[in-house]
Amino acid sequence: MKEALQPIFGLLPQVRSPSYRVPFKEKLKWTGIILILYFILTQVPLFGLSPTAVDQFSSLRAVLAGSFGSIITLGIGPIVTASIVLQLLVGGKILNLDLSQHEDKAFFQGTQKILAIIFTLFEASVLVFTGALPPSTPGFQWLLILQITIGGILIIFLDEVVSKWGFGSGVGLFIAAGVSGAIVSGALNPLASVTSPGVPQGAIPAFIYSLTAGQPGWYLLLPVIATIVVFLIVVYAESMRVEIPLSYGGVKGARESTP
Repeated sequence: MKEALQPIFGLLPQVRSPSYRVPFKEKLKWTGIILILYFILTQVPLFGLSPTAVDQFSSLRAVLAGSFGSIITLGIGPIVTASIVLQLLVGGKILNLDLSQHEDKAFFQGTQKILAIIFTLFEASVLVFTGALPPSTPGFQWLLILQITIGGILIIFLDEVVSKWGFGSGVGLFIAAGVSGAIVSGALNPLASVTSPGVPQGAIPAFIYSLTAGQPGWYLLLPVIATIVVFLIVVYAESMRVEIPLSYGGVKGARESTP
């Protein structure tokens, strides 16, 4: 199987791995560039998408790190799916790979990239042909699939850049970016709501609007307060340090603690 896939690996473009230890400032630079490119891609709309299209997976949008109606509608879905499938195959010994070996690790990463591209095309086709992403004009189905596939492939390579030149992985970065964007938009968006004309969409502007209207809507601040509380709890939990006492049965009286 390795011999059969090697020629395909050679045809796939790949991000060059650094030949030196990437300094902190350079990692920060590449992470920032990829983050900006990600937000730019969220603003590139799908040409030919029906204006009546409804996001049927809005509840999963933050986890998928996608932007409905843009070319990165799929987000990190294909990457995660490919990774899960390969992990199951390796864990079940269907693929006999030792990921501690450089050759097997490179084979794993190359196979994951091929699977991610295949899943991108598959998921795009399923969304379009099942009506989740309806075209505005009959015959635009393949154009929509092409745009979504291009966007999915771009996400795959952006993830690779972050993994090799930035901090962590692109998957985590894009999820954090999506969640952060949703929090900022939900709290500060001053644009008027479609369902309630004149009332801002953001919780804080909507609360200020309710004060000016003489009907203070304190309930509007509950999501903001809940988000701050959860953030503080997580920060506190991450900074906790618990010392576990240890004793040695073979050495009487020898005790120490480990964090």
